[in-house]
Amino acid sequence: MKKSVNIAVGVVIVAGALITAGAWYTGTRLEGVLGDAVQQGNQQIQTALAGHEGSASVQLLSLDRHFFTSTAHYKFTIQNPRLNEGAPIELLFVDNIEHGPFPWSRVKSLNLVPVMAASNTELEKNVFSEKWFAMTNGQPPLTAHFSMGYDRAGQGRIDFLPFQFDDQNGSFKFSGFTLNASGTADGEKLEANGVLGSLDVTATSEEGPVHLTLNDMTFNTGGTKGKSGFYLGHSDAKVSSATFQAAGQPPIQFKDFVNTSLLQEVEGSLNAQVSYDIGNISVAGKAIGSSQMLWKFANFDIASTKNLLQIYKDKIQPQAQAAAAMGESYTPQLSAADQALVQAEVGKMLAAKPHIELEKLSLKTASGESHFSLTMDLGNPTSFDQPGAALLKQLLTQADAKLVLSKPMIRDLASLQAQSAGLTDPAAIAQQAQGAAETVGGMAIMLQVGKVEGDNIVSNLHYADDVVDFNGEKMTAQQFAAAMMGKVVMFNRGY
Repeated sequence: MKKSVNIAVGVVIVAGALITAGAWYTGTRLEGVLGDAVQQGNQQIQTALAGHEGSASVQLLSLDRHFFTSTAHYKFTIQNPRLNEGAPIELLFVDNIEHGPFPWSRVKSLNLVPVMAASNTELEKNVFSEKWFAMTNGQPPLTAHFSMGYDRAGQGRIDFLPFQFDDQNGSFKFSGFTLNASGTADGEKLEANGVLGSLDVTATSEEGPVHLTLNDMTFNTGGTKGKSGFYLGHSDAKVSSATFQAAGQPPIQFKDFVNTSLLQEVEGSLNAQVSYDIGNISVAGKAIGSSQMLWKFANFDIASTKNLLQIYKDKIQPQAQAAAAMGESYTPQLSAADQALVQAEVGKMLAAKPHIELEKLSLKTASGESHFSLTMDLGNPTSFDQPGAALLKQLLTQADAKLVLSKPMIRDLASLQAQSAGLTDPAAIAQQAQGAAETVGGMAIMLQVGKVEGDNIVSNLHYADDVVDFNGEKMTAQQFAAAMMGKVVMFNRGY
């Protein structure tokens, strides 16, 4: 028995020694780790803000090391000509760091996986954040809890407390926000998900108040960095309901909004899918229906896509932002060398024969669904300096489009419009709705832009090798463009 007790005491002593040694080791490494993290963070901030007005940076002000804990102070500086009259905005943070391998906060929650450190950060009050503290009753409005493993992989959570304010410019009500994130030390894999309960914003304008609300927003994003440097994988975002009301206009509400995206590398090219679904659209409280949009992209050359995005960030985006700040219209201004570079990169991208597809754009009401689809295959022309018809023939190698208008859907929309105009008699509403559907079908036939097939008005287009097949009638692209212009003129004159 005595031997067993001695063994148990020995185990406790050894374990305590190991934990103490681990805490000491963590303390000696911490300054270097934090310095590297700040440097990497500033590099990522610079990359993210490339092409944007202003700048931002993080600075480690001090690090007080103790045996089992340390305290770090940081300064986050933002400079933007539109904020704080162009003067820098400085936010201070204090970080109470628990040394590994077993920080007490993790032990209390029975999380016994060894880590290098557990970080507990919160915003400190200063001249720039005191108003924010006042709106959260003196509590730190922003806190973060992260842990870092000995492989420097990290995971944690950021919390924003709820707050609200009202002033002469409008009102802002925020329910709080939680962000969970994790990533490897080299940033090769990142994951993030967030939850926002509600957001209610009212802003004043010359025309009147503008109102926006969001409820139950969640998102999940991240992925693994591919050879392209892009993060590959799925992302999604969901909003239970969103309402927007412009000045003097009825409110528009969207319910059950879902956005999903997928980015992949396939044989040296980027492929992507992006979809948008809205479960219900209503205007002024009257339900219209649901909507869906699905895009597909394939065969986008990785190198040229990256280079064109970089040119946009470095050359075009700053010009656009400067023009917007001045309230001026914007026309890109590129040097001859930049224009040549853009043309060369576009040529490389087109040489990969990109495929762009709007698989579905639909609106579905109680009685019917209308939808539109479009596919385009692109090619690399021998020269961009050639007549339009010749350029189009080489640039657009093939295209297909189809539009299906549901006459029952048109009747539903016409009924809602009649009710909004104050019509209350059911028979009159039905008659007006039926007339609208028949009018659209008659116009399509008269202008020769569609055919009536049962309850649908259908229009088809196929293009290849400078030949357009429009609803069974073949013509050159130039003849098609002229025919469409003539139909537009006819329509504007009241056909």
